[in-house]
Amino acid sequence: MSEQSQSPWYKQTWLWFVLAPLIAVMIYAPFFIYLAITTADGVVKDDYYKVARGFNTDHSREQEAQRLGIHGSLLIDSVTGDVRLQIKSNEKLPDSLHLSLIHPTHEKYDQVITMKAVDGQGLYGSSLQADLVGKRYAILEPLDKAWQLRLEIEPPYEQSSFALGNAS
Repeated sequence: MSEQSQSPWYKQTWLWFVLAPLIAVMIYAPFFIYLAITTADGVVKDDYYKVARGFNTDHSREQEAQRLGIHGSLLIDSVTGDVRLQIKSNEKLPDSLHLSLIHPTHEKYDQVITMKAVDGQGLYGSSLQADLVGKRYAILEPLDKAWQLRLEIEPPYEQSSFALGNAS
């Protein structure tokens, strides 16, 4: 009978094949735990209210805008940074409006722009605070938040015009 020479345990290939993922988890786990604890989740901007164990969306402000006959168009020019808004309504429009350009996932990319009336006939103007990249949700509302118009906008933003509300 011949005696086979075996290499020590730490030189076995299959052992390292099994242990490598476990060692990688031990190295990366503290980093991912640190990230999970220190970073905050972005807040979804919407009109949610809690009923029992569920969440419902409140569409009353959008319905109020429809009742008032508020509609118009939003022109975004990302080259010059200009934002123009032409609004028509059955009621008197306020002197300034808030336009929120919400990024779908990162709150730090959100922009809230105060649109000032230019001519008193529903024409508003302002400027972008930063470049727009990717899809956004546009929310237009007066300072008292009595009504609201919502729109999903997608690039390109070079002199792009978007319809707000229903022109009925």
